[in-house]
Amino acid sequence: MTILASIAWWLSTAALAGLAQTAPIPLPLAVTGATPEADGQTVMITGAHFGPSPFVTLDLVPLPLRAIGDTQIAAAVPVAAMPPGEYLLTVSRGGGPLDTSSFPLILGGGEPKRGANLPATATPIPSGGTSSPAGADRAVQVGDRIITVAEIDRQWQRIDPAGYIDVKRQIYEMRRQIADSMVSDELLAQEAAVRRLSIDALLAEEIPKRIIRAPDSAVAALYEGLGNRARGATLEQLRPSLRAWLARITEPELAKMSYLEELMKLSTRTERLLAAPRVTVERSGQDAALGPATAPIELVAFGDFHHLEYARLARAFGRIRETFGDRLQLVFKNLPALGASSVAAAEAAQCALRQGQFWTYHDALLIPPGVLGGDQYKRVATDLGLDQMVFDACIDRGDTREVVRQALDEAHRYGLRAGPRFLINGRLAPDRPAFLPPFDFFKRLIEEELGVLARTGR
Repeated sequence: MTILASIAWWLSTAALAGLAQTAPIPLPLAVTGATPEADGQTVMITGAHFGPSPFVTLDLVPLPLRAIGDTQIAAAVPVAAMPPGEYLLTVSRGGGPLDTSSFPLILGGGEPKRGANLPATATPIPSGGTSSPAGADRAVQVGDRIITVAEIDRQWQRIDPAGYIDVKRQIYEMRRQIADSMVSDELLAQEAAVRRLSIDALLAEEIPKRIIRAPDSAVAALYEGLGNRARGATLEQLRPSLRAWLARITEPELAKMSYLEELMKLSTRTERLLAAPRVTVERSGQDAALGPATAPIELVAFGDFHHLEYARLARAFGRIRETFGDRLQLVFKNLPALGASSVAAAEAAQCALRQGQFWTYHDALLIPPGVLGGDQYKRVATDLGLDQMVFDACIDRGDTREVVRQALDEAHRYGLRAGPRFLINGRLAPDRPAFLPPFDFFKRLIEEELGVLARTGR
């Protein structure tokens, strides 16, 4: 063999050996279908390259798997008990870009209503309570006595304040959602007509360029918001499904909202005038407050120390106060709704308030995981340097028990039965979207209210 031939042989042999040692490129996982079985308890998932241990979720809820193959998976899903609609099914086998695939599972044969957020059943809307033509507010006539709808509402508010504000809020939320939908349809129709496009074509052109990848904090917030629905799955196990949900559902919805806000700013005739119902929040010396009483924004937190969502939200209070300064007053009111342990924590915090140490005690109760109880509340006071004898006597005698009971009664008058709930200048804040980190949630609420104050000149 010549020297050149030997070199060529060596090079080819080395190349083949290198190819043999290189790990094969994984084939992309793909979900091509998902079909409910006749038993009403199983969904058959079809696709390719699922691997030996796939992880499957439906609207982020992990599913038990009855059978696994590389091209088929049988997942336990109580299809027969689920309402019609569109659900996002996601299969993952790892964290790589080729290891996850999603598929829209449509149940019930109805049109998908993703993102509408309209309640399945609604409280009947009373006919009165809004502006109406002259004479239309008459409800009852007894002899010469005419009883108006406004009089009925005042009596209703007096004898059942919680029920009254509940219905008012439901009416407002339904009207707001329908009004927003109607405004969106009108703005898109006008823009599409100007550009001589269909609405679908307009959205297909405008939405993709406004999509912003959600940060990791949104992934973590979405995972925390699952709570027990995660069924013990870790963040890393659910991360591919969480990312798929954000990419397929949340990010496009936020991009569409951003586009609609742009269109609204361009339309000089668009202004939201629908006013949210508000309550006048009572104040007493038993409330803990931070910030000036003259602040334009009053954010009242109805908290439960043993509620994990309250703990997540409350950790953003410091940053929110730094951001808005003297424009914000933060007020805490107890709403312990998780049983005796919640009540005990509330009573202990009120004992700390008597020594002027509520907020340090509040923050300390939120740090340790799990539920505190018994002498642990006293140990927290010791660690914070409170007057131990005074604090222990306050706990042992139940000095703040009546205060906490009164706080529960007050919350119920506002139509609040379980925390955490927040009133911003008397308006009930909506639930935090699962993908939105607590700081961003509060920031949006406060900026929206500042905008309302600016428009109304209050």
